[in-house]
Amino acid sequence: MFQLEGRTAIVTGASRGIGEAIAQGFARVGANLVLVSRNLSALEEAASKIESLGSKVFPISADIGTPEHIQKVVESSLRELGYNEVLQPIE
Repeated sequence: MFQLEGRTAIVTGASRGIGEAIAQGFARVGANLVLVSRNLSALEEAASKIESLGSKVFPISADIGTPEHIQKVVESSLRELGYNEVLQPIE
C-alpha cells in the first residue's frame, strides 16, 4: 500500500484501543513511533509489542490537553529521535 520507512509518527492515546492499533499499523509500514498517553505503564507495554514489529519506539507520558505537555512531547521527541528523523517532510 505505502511505506513510511525513515519517517516518525506521533500517536496519541497509544496505550490501548484505537490509538494502539493505529501505532501498530504505522509500525507495519516501517514508521518509527512516538507513543503518547497519560498511563506510562500501559504505554510501555504497548511499546514493547510494537517494537517487536521492528520499529524504533519512544513512549512518553503526557496529557495532550495541556499545552505544556504538548511542548514536552515535541521537545522530547526531537531530543530522543533527532531533528531530521522527526521533521522530515513526506513527499
